[in-house]
Amino acid sequence: MTVFVETDFLLALAKDDDWLQESAETVLDDQDVVTSPLAYLELLIVLDRHDFDYVRLFANLLDLVAVGTDEQRQIVLKAVTYFEDGLTPFDAFHAATAETRALPILSSDGAYEAVDPDRVPLEPDDNEV
Repeated sequence: MTVFVETDFLLALAKDDDWLQESAETVLDDQDVVTSPLAYLELLIVLDRHDFDYVRLFANLLDLVAVGTDEQRQIVLKAVTYFEDGLTPFDAFHAATAETRALPILSSDGAYEAVDPDRVPLEPDDNEV
């Protein structure tokens, strides 16, 4: 049987001392588990205060707990890389989504200029004001 899991399941696998770790590992042995990119976003926010090799951790977790499509997997992996490059968790997921879908990102946030998707400025051109 396939079950959908959320962030507490991912946390149980990611943290060495989580009280739910044994239960989560048992479920992995007995069931197929899936989740959404949103669970990985929430995990990134929660783990932000800890010191991890995020790219390796998330790549390993994605092997255990899949997201729906290859595109979603790529979004999660790119987002974690952007997070490690200094973007906030939300900005990292927005940038990764735009890049994976080969779209520019319309935003006033200059942080996107440090990563791959092209930023289309939302702010008015100085000549237009």
